[in-house]
Amino acid sequence: MAIATRKVADTIAWARNLSFNRNPVIGNALEPALTFANHLQQIILSPPFSWWWNAQEIAFACSATPFTATSTAATVAANVLTVTAANNFAVGGVVTISGFAGALAGLNGQLLIVSASTTTSFTGNVVFANASDTVGTFTFINTQDYTVPLSGFSHIDHSSVRDLVGTSPNFTNGKFFELTTKNNLSFESVQARPTFISPHFEDGNGNMTFRISPAPDKPYPVVVHVQLIPTPITSINQAWGMPDFMQYIYEAGFLALLWEFADDPRASQQTQRFKAALLGKAEGLNEEERNIFLNNWAILQDGAGMRAQQGIQARGV
Repeated sequence: MAIATRKVADTIAWARNLSFNRNPVIGNALEPALTFANHLQQIILSPPFSWWWNAQEIAFACSATPFTATSTAATVAANVLTVTAANNFAVGGVVTISGFAGALAGLNGQLLIVSASTTTSFTGNVVFANASDTVGTFTFINTQDYTVPLSGFSHIDHSSVRDLVGTSPNFTNGKFFELTTKNNLSFESVQARPTFISPHFEDGNGNMTFRISPAPDKPYPVVVHVQLIPTPITSINQAWGMPDFMQYIYEAGFLALLWEFADDPRASQQTQRFKAALLGKAEGLNEEERNIFLNNWAILQDGAGMRAQQGIQARGV
């Protein structure tokens, strides 16, 4: 992360000098200053923008063989199955149950969605009477889900899969292929080199599960470049969480919002400065991505004015 020392309070002090000393920090809630700061953070760090100082790269290896686990103890209590077993199941993953020969034999053949998991145990909800058993087999239903430690995930920038074996005349051994990012993916029975990836599940404990498709037929390495979410601003004495060299951008946006809040006629011109500064700093945006940002900003800042104008037109005034 690049140097980020500039505080929200510094921006407020600067903006007040340009706003007839209007104070945007009102009451214990510190509003509307905190909302302005958080809105700007979220806009600048959300799609379509990607920043080198807000990125992280992670990697995992696919497996063509489903993960399995064999229990040494399993208990159902209040419709929760708790299994003691060495495993690498992901929270939110789906496993099949088999192998029970005693009190839990009725669970054989059922699907279990993993609700919590450690390396030595996991749990899931079942509709079954309270009972206990010992040896059972749990098999991950697919080879498409992979969990990695990743706190603060926002969105995928880009990702690649590396081929392992190629044949003439299209020899691709060791070649990387870019994966297409999807919002979500379903289970796929066909096995091949993956071509799609989606963020699938976040367990609330800093672990992110990605799903690939189709299911891998080899242990392909996958590299994913991601953007991170901003840390919420809860105090005006908190740093912006963006590099100091971005100061001219977020301060332009803060002043635009402050002037809009105060019905200052300079707000429109300042809005144009902010949009020009942000789009000028962002590299590689296509026309569609630029329009996504412009529309999002228009909804945030100009929504009230647009609704008023639509109301006037509807009344025929």
